[in-house]
Amino acid sequence: MGCFKRSESALLLGFLVLIFSESVLGRFVVEKNSLRVTSPDSIKGTHDSAIGNFGIPQYGGSMAGTVVFPKENRKGCKNFDDFGISFKSKPGALPFFVLVDRGDCFFALKVWNAQNAGAAAVLVADDVEEALITMDSPEEDSASAKYIANITIPSATDREKFR
Repeated sequence: MGCFKRSESALLLGFLVLIFSESVLGRFVVEKNSLRVTSPDSIKGTHDSAIGNFGIPQYGGSMAGTVVFPKENRKGCKNFDDFGISFKSKPGALPFFVLVDRGDCFFALKVWNAQNAGAAAVLVADDVEEALITMDSPEEDSASAKYIANITIPSATDREKFR
């Protein structure tokens, strides 16, 4: 009999929790930006891109530059100086936006390495067939803390094939 009362009480408690609890819905928002490609004609157009969740986002602004895809260190996971690569633009020239492939390291590290090489912005080519994702920073540890807070250039990821 005591076992029956205990299960009856548990059932009643569970029912009351269901009745009086509020349903909770969560939503994750990917902050999008438009990327307009003006040339070459094969990829010309406006594309959705997701902005990085680190660094300084350029809300409401616009930038113009020349996109470069490095011949080496294509994922941007290593220091570009190790390859003798610089993205510093000459005075009066358009700034360089570095295109890197997704994978092998954190998005923030890719941006940090390109920034240190002189890039004005970074575009990460996402070859994974999925909805746009936010480029997030890793959990801060001693290694990532050195660069996450010091990223000052904008970055975005895009699903388009730019090569």
